[in-house]
Amino acid sequence: MSGLMKRLTAIAVSILLIASAHTFANESSQRLTIARSGSQSSRQAPSQYFTGSVRIDPLFETKDASNTSGAYVTFEPGARSACHIHPLGQTLVVTAGFGRVQQWGGPVEEIRPGDVVWIPPGQKHWHGASPTSAMTHIAVQGAVGGKNVDWMEKVNEEQYNMTTRLDDVRMVAPALEKYTQGTIGDLWKRPGLSPRDRSIITISVLIARNQTTDLSAHLNKALDNGVKPSEISEIITHLAFYSGWATAMSAVAVAKDVFVAHAVGADQLPPAGGQLLPIDEASEARRASFVEQTVGPVAPGVVQYTSDPLFHDLWLRPALAPRDRSLVTVSALVALGQVAQLAAHLNRAMDSGLTQAEASETLTHLLFYAGWPNVFSAVPVAKDVFEKRR
Repeated sequence: MSGLMKRLTAIAVSILLIASAHTFANESSQRLTIARSGSQSSRQAPSQYFTGSVRIDPLFETKDASNTSGAYVTFEPGARSACHIHPLGQTLVVTAGFGRVQQWGGPVEEIRPGDVVWIPPGQKHWHGASPTSAMTHIAVQGAVGGKNVDWMEKVNEEQYNMTTRLDDVRMVAPALEKYTQGTIGDLWKRPGLSPRDRSIITISVLIARNQTTDLSAHLNKALDNGVKPSEISEIITHLAFYSGWATAMSAVAVAKDVFVAHAVGADQLPPAGGQLLPIDEASEARRASFVEQTVGPVAPGVVQYTSDPLFHDLWLRPALAPRDRSLVTVSALVALGQVAQLAAHLNRAMDSGLTQAEASETLTHLLFYAGWPNVFSAVPVAKDVFEKRR
């Protein structure tokens, strides 16, 4: 055994001793045992929870007096675990090769021999090899009630390839990589909007602008942040009317794979028809009159379709709350630079429960996903709306 391997094994054993020392309650629990090298059979990791070729070499199993277990896990290039959590956390000690680890919602970190990774209890994460190099680590984790892991969805090819993109960014634009890991991460932690709202805003921008490269990752993040599959389905349908049918169809192709990975069934999607929300007759009369006067003389067909199906059907569908439907619309209008209708839709959003503070933070979030020029074009409109509502 090499010096490095001895040091790494010593680290792993020390971790085990620290984690489990308090459980040794009597003399019999401290009886020395030796598991000879080669005495425990290797096995392939189950394909249900791993992608690619992964071998597990057991080191020690949970004993009566201890709640920890450990194993060597070897990932071939491109192989990785599914997302998962450990009730008592997990320690990884990298012994060979190069790999990746990500706590969900955080940056993807490169790991190499000698690195020791601690994943806190209950934190969703995944780990595996880099695309071009195998990786072996020792994994040590504790069990609660005989269970040491809860498995979740797999990391698909698009997500995995996206996670390696930071390496490419670093090769081309190190400052961009810095801002991606630092500034964007901080943005999502700002208190002015819930993570759910930030996900709704972000996927609305990506769909409206037909930017599907990042869409899969953000759809997964949206589900983690509490956006329901039915709401994602309805957001795509809604944006077909505001950014065009083709953009919605592009989003469908990406969302389909995400839904399959999460085992989303037809019962979790909104029906095509059904009972609609009640319409605000006074507000609708004002809207219809304005459209008839300004658009009717030019394009009667536009007036017709703006009433039905847009405002008499789509806007009344219950699968998306009126506040959230307005948030989707405002985000798309800003992202597309279409500020002519922004005042009406921002007022509608605030009438439906979006606060001024949330509207302000929406513009802040949109800086990074719609761009500074589009947000600066929207700011005077928002300012006017805020002042008139005081």
